[in-house]
Amino acid sequence: MKKIVLKINDLNISHERYGKLKHASFFTLESEVSGLMGLDSSGNELAARMLLGESDIEWDSGNIYIDGRQIRDPKAGRKLVGHIVGGAPAVEHMTVAEYVGLKDVSWLLTIKAKHKMRRLVNEQFEQIGASLDIDKKMTQLSELERRIVELVRARKKGVRVLIIEDECEGMNRKTIMEYGAFLRRAIKDRMTVLLLCHSEAAASLLIDNYIVFRKGRVIKHGWGDFQDSHVDINHYMLGESLMIKKNSLDKYTRYISAKRDVVYGVKNIPIKGKNENFEFYKGEITAFVIINSAQRVEFFKNLCGRNTPEETEYLLDGQYTKQPGFSRFKENRIVSVMKTGNDYELFEKMSVGDNLLIPSIEKIPRHEYFSSGGKIANMLSDETKDSSLNSDTVLKELNSNDHIAIAFNRWYVFNPKVIVLYEPFTFCDTYGVSIVASFIKKFSNRGTAVIVVKSSLEYMEDISDRIINY
Repeated sequence: MKKIVLKINDLNISHERYGKLKHASFFTLESEVSGLMGLDSSGNELAARMLLGESDIEWDSGNIYIDGRQIRDPKAGRKLVGHIVGGAPAVEHMTVAEYVGLKDVSWLLTIKAKHKMRRLVNEQFEQIGASLDIDKKMTQLSELERRIVELVRARKKGVRVLIIEDECEGMNRKTIMEYGAFLRRAIKDRMTVLLLCHSEAAASLLIDNYIVFRKGRVIKHGWGDFQDSHVDINHYMLGESLMIKKNSLDKYTRYISAKRDVVYGVKNIPIKGKNENFEFYKGEITAFVIINSAQRVEFFKNLCGRNTPEETEYLLDGQYTKQPGFSRFKENRIVSVMKTGNDYELFEKMSVGDNLLIPSIEKIPRHEYFSSGGKIANMLSDETKDSSLNSDTVLKELNSNDHIAIAFNRWYVFNPKVIVLYEPFTFCDTYGVSIVASFIKKFSNRGTAVIVVKSSLEYMEDISDRIINY
């Protein structure tokens, strides 16, 4: 019988950013991966932050137990809780052995001590069946190898609760399955894992059980096949009213087909050691699936004109041009967006209406903006046809799904000819995914060429006209 590692009883806490927990109770078992499922601010992320001992979260110490021992001090809890974030930057110039044995590494160590450290690190990899060169630099590792190294590091620290935040970007289904096998070997008889992951594909391959949060309460703890249960899980997470809205978004259909009018093109764009040519058509939805993270980011920046390689030509104003200034892309209404709804893209202290107005300011005479800015913002807000967003509401008061809707509405009002999206579904909960997918189809219906650059085909398979794999 598996041992209960983490137990939380009747916990009540609140936080401005992460929401609240109300009478929350759940437990997790040794050697198992528990998926913490929920919408933004539903309480699942707050539970993780609390266990990590974040300084601005206060909690009642009488409600948390690890290995049956009451945790009275967040500092004591931190010693027993590990944290892995998928896709975190690699440690520059450090070898695998140095990174895993970080506390043991010192210039003062003797050669004998360093050999011992390397041997101990190598043994950790062998115990989970991972064959990895421990003298390899961290920056040279693949996405799977990086995650295996993080697991080994957590094992070496001896943590009992491991919190993993990972959307599994850069890994296909086969690689995620391999990762899952290593994960289970790494935690067997050693620890329990709490997984924060919005990707249904990744969650279905990694979790053993799921704990569903809604509005600060734990409303379901279930075992069994996630793939068979994910429709029910969505119902638990969303509730009746949001489920109706999600179904409405999912039913939004494209009523036009892509036309053969070329609205954008690139020639000699570098990708995986080759130079390629692409043309994009009015109303077409194109998905580029590029697994390698560095290549994916570089391709996105080159494609949308954030970078302009010397040999690459861009179709602007009806003719191909080398190294055009970024203003030319703006003039041609070619928009690029990285991870929609992120804080750096929106202004949280401004209202919904003013955020919608930003892309249009250069089209409005200065005197008219100062005299009628509020009316214009209201008009743009009305154009979005989203009854849940009030023009005067300050963004800080809204949740992440509202931020996603506002970011897309902003560019929808701008009416771009081309929109290039980088990983638009990253960190979207199940409702956010429906928002993004519906907007992609709305742009297409308006005649915009939509180009999506992703690490996997998840969420794009059914709505793309063209899929290009690298």
